[in-house]
Amino acid sequence: MKTGLSLGTIVLCVMMLFSCSKEMSTEDGGVNSKCDYAPYTQGSSFTYLNVSSTGDSSQYTLTVNGDTTINGNVYRKLGDSSAFMCSNCTEGVYTQIASILSFDGYTASDLRLTYLKDFLPAGSTWSDTVTVSYGGISTKALLQYTIVQKGISKVVNGHDYTDVIGVQLDASASTASATLPVGTVAVNYYARGIGLIESDQAQDTTRLVNFNIK
Repeated sequence: MKTGLSLGTIVLCVMMLFSCSKEMSTEDGGVNSKCDYAPYTQGSSFTYLNVSSTGDSSQYTLTVNGDTTINGNVYRKLGDSSAFMCSNCTEGVYTQIASILSFDGYTASDLRLTYLKDFLPAGSTWSDTVTVSYGGISTKALLQYTIVQKGISKVVNGHDYTDVIGVQLDASASTASATLPVGTVAVNYYARGIGLIESDQAQDTTRLVNFNIK
């Protein structure tokens, strides 16, 4: 087995690279439209700039393109030509789906991640547990989310966003003998009416450049 650091890298990839079933929903309503921190209406687009700690940068645009149904739940598809994520919100609980992930010999599948609960006060926590496998051996990774800021203003790429929630993601990995802390994987910021505006990680930062909400 590799160390907890490798598992932390897996967790980070899970948060950044999503794929999901392409079974299309025929329901007109789609995802709950009252969830203000995921305004993923059809045709809306969000352009992000990723800058690494070494100064390398890349820009990409995610566009909302229809719904998909997974285990009876309707998710909104948001992505570009290379990858997309599946997002759902019900009564202020925001989830994302990853059907399978492979990285550096590790695999994880059937992942449902609860990345935000917008009704909770600052200081609140919740967690997800995922199973990762390496060489036929499985272990558990615990993802803990903490609302570190709520109702703040935050300037990102010159734009002043209000009513922002900051969520810190920490991870640990369980083995047969111990639980290995991975540390803080990311701190993500979500603005009301916009969604994700910034994601700060150890090796890079992703910031919203512009958006077009239909």
